[in-house]
Amino acid sequence: MKIPMKNTETIREIIRLGRLPFLGAGFILYATGAVLAAIQMGRFSPEHFIAGYLIVMPAHLSVSYSNDYYDFDLDRPDSSTKYSGGSGVLQEHPELRSFAWRFAVFLIAISITLSIIYAITLRNPTVFLLTVSGSLLGWFYSAPPLRLSYRGLGELATAITGFIFPAMGYSVMAGGPDIRILLFSIPIMLLQLVFIINVEIPDIQEDLNGGKMTLPVRLGVRDSRRIMVLASAAATVMLALLSLSESFSPGINFLVIAVLSLTVTIPCIYSLYGSGDGEDVKSKSELVMNSLIVFGMLDLIYLTTVMVTP
Repeated sequence: MKIPMKNTETIREIIRLGRLPFLGAGFILYATGAVLAAIQMGRFSPEHFIAGYLIVMPAHLSVSYSNDYYDFDLDRPDSSTKYSGGSGVLQEHPELRSFAWRFAVFLIAISITLSIIYAITLRNPTVFLLTVSGSLLGWFYSAPPLRLSYRGLGELATAITGFIFPAMGYSVMAGGPDIRILLFSIPIMLLQLVFIINVEIPDIQEDLNGGKMTLPVRLGVRDSRRIMVLASAAATVMLALLSLSESFSPGINFLVIAVLSLTVTIPCIYSLYGSGDGEDVKSKSELVMNSLIVFGMLDLIYLTTVMVTP
C-alpha cells in the first residue's frame, strides 16, 4: 500500500483523519468487559488483554477512514464539532481519499488476520466472530450497498457495538461470552444509542441534505433528545436491576454503577432545555458526549477497584 508521505504535514493530516480520541471510548468499553470477566474468573491475564486489544484497535480505527471516505460529499468542515461531522481532512486534502479507503481495508485485514490467529491458537472462535461482525458493522455504516446510516439503521448498528466491544474484552479473558456479559451489555447498548443520537444531532442539516436518514433527521432535535433521556434513564434502571441478579460476583455493587450512570442521564435531561440554536445544540451535544466518557471511566475505575480488592 503506497502511503502519500510528501511531508510531515501530510502525516499529521493522516493521523487527524483517524480521529484518535474515539479509540479511547472503544478502549474503555473493551477494558470494562475484560475487567468484568476477570472479576468473575478470579484472574486477569495481561497477555490476553493486550492480544485482544491489538485485534480490536485496527478495526475500530478503520471506521474513521472508511466513514470519511464514503461521507466525503456530505461532511462540511465548517459545521463539524469535536465529536461529529467527520474530520474534514478529505475536504481539505482530496488527494488523500484513495489512501483513506485503502488504509481502512488494510486495517480491517490486520484485525481479522490477528483474530484468526488468536482463535486458532487459543481455540476461541468467538473472538473471530466478534471481529468480523464489528468490522462489517463499521464498514457498512456508510459504505454501499448497505449504507446503514443512510437507511435509518445507523443507530441500531452503533447500539450493537455496545455489546461487541465489551464482549471482546470479556471473551479474551473468559474464553467466550456468557449470560453475564449479555446482561451487562444491555444498558451499555442503550448508552451507545445515546452516543450516536447525540453526535448525529449537530449534523442534522447536512445529513438531511445528503439523504442520510438518521433519527434526528426523521424526528427532529427535541424528540431525539427525548429518546436520549429515555435510553439513558432505562440504562440506569437496568443497571440497578442487575443488583438483583445472582449471576455476578457479589463483590460488584451494581447500585454504585447505576448511580454513576446518572452522570449521563442528568445531562441528557438538561439537554432538553435551551434555545435550540446552532451553538446551543453543539454545546449540549458536547456536554452529553463528555458525560458518556466520564461515566465510562468511572465505571471502569470502579470495576478495576473491585477486581484488585482481595
